[in-house]
Amino acid sequence: MAMFSKNADDIQGDVEAQIAALRKEISKISASLPDLTSERFDEVKRIATKQAKHAAATARENPVATIAILAGAAVLVGLLARR
Repeated sequence: MAMFSKNADDIQGDVEAQIAALRKEISKISASLPDLTSERFDEVKRIATKQAKHAAATARENPVATIAILAGAAVLVGLLARR
């Protein structure tokens, strides 16, 4: 019986060590999340700015097409709003 209790104590010690290691890893991940979120936000902001500039340039180059697209979008929104 003593053999089993020693094994149980060893297993409990191993489990506790694994839990401690997991807590430490979770703490590292939690600490790095704000950096990752900030980096991702900056990337999305940069891409959105680039796309907005491209859309504005395209609208300036093709004013008639831009007006037609906006009119079509307005009609579509109006039809959807009526439902």
